[in-house]
Amino acid sequence: MKRPAHDPETLANRRQILKREARLRRFGYDSPAAIRFVLAQALPLGGKVLEVGTGKGRFLIRLARHAGTITTVDIAAEEQRCARLNARYAGVEGKIRFVVRDAARLPWRAGTFDAAVTMNAMHHIAHFKQALKEMLRVVKPGGKIVLADFSPRGFQIIAREHRAEGKTHPHEHYDFRELERWWRKRGLVTRLRKGCNQEVLVGRLPVAAK
Repeated sequence: MKRPAHDPETLANRRQILKREARLRRFGYDSPAAIRFVLAQALPLGGKVLEVGTGKGRFLIRLARHAGTITTVDIAAEEQRCARLNARYAGVEGKIRFVVRDAARLPWRAGTFDAAVTMNAMHHIAHFKQALKEMLRVVKPGGKIVLADFSPRGFQIIAREHRAEGKTHPHEHYDFRELERWWRKRGLVTRLRKGCNQEVLVGRLPVAAK
């Protein structure tokens, strides 16, 4: 299938994405493989899906090929601009609604979404527990929530890559087993997996009202 022509900005954005993926691969983190691993744990994801933490849209564009419609929220408009270009290149922009919003204060009523997901964004959110409470609120009873972030080794790789660029990679630490225990107390059925330098926690909300 012939790929449609793209404007220079979209192509330049795509080149930057590929360059960063190549740099990470040299340090030992395979971004496409990590995304495939997270998706394998998360799927199926039908209906209306909320993504928390758009970032540059790497996970988002793969997710869009498997979900009905996606609303993605991020506090950074510039990140979403990059993600939109990435989605345009992949031909999935029409399935995605981009919203600049603090995940700790979501504007939707309870039970709006069939699922909520986040990949490699938790560590950037200082008050993630509040964002997680909001995710629990806006997902309907019986729906699914997927949390994915770097494993300890994954964080080490990312930190090395940032140091090589003369940067630092500050992050909040969240214990996935602690989060899993917290979910189980709320009645969620959970599954915790590790692989490809990722940790993934999947929870299914009880069918009864939360």
